[in-house]
Amino acid sequence: MNDYELIYLIRVEQDETALDFLFKKYHKLIWKYVHLLGVEEKEHDDLHQEGVLMLHKAIKTFDESKNKSFTRYFELILRRHLIHAKRKLPSYYLYEHTDFIKGASYIEDEQRFVPLHSELEQIVYNQYFLLNQSVTSICNATNYSKKQIYNTIFRIKEKYKNMI
Repeated sequence: MNDYELIYLIRVEQDETALDFLFKKYHKLIWKYVHLLGVEEKEHDDLHQEGVLMLHKAIKTFDESKNKSFTRYFELILRRHLIHAKRKLPSYYLYEHTDFIKGASYIEDEQRFVPLHSELEQIVYNQYFLLNQSVTSICNATNYSKKQIYNTIFRIKEKYKNMI
């Protein structure tokens, strides 16, 4: 059966077998576009589910009189929706104040040191991480911009992640 016949069976006769067949047929295409987005692995299942919803939407809204194949129509909807969904994924935020860390307690078996290569990294490490000063106060105390401070904080955090 081709896609047009399957869509007819789904729309007119509410055939669940045809619907399952279409889902299985386009399953790999959805995964392909999810992996092409380059998002973190923890987001893959959510984006795949979005792709399945878009397949269902494409089945309902496909108009064969527009001289476009169902596969191309579905790919267009899928790409647009996944790009839009990727933009809405949560992004990481550096907090201005480090007050949220005060109640946390850490248990360390061994002490690890992060290699700080520049003077700026050492200043930011001491003032931001050890003394819990805000980015604004670090900027006022030094001649560095907020962007430089934020970038340095990000670099130090990445070094810690790589150590773990």
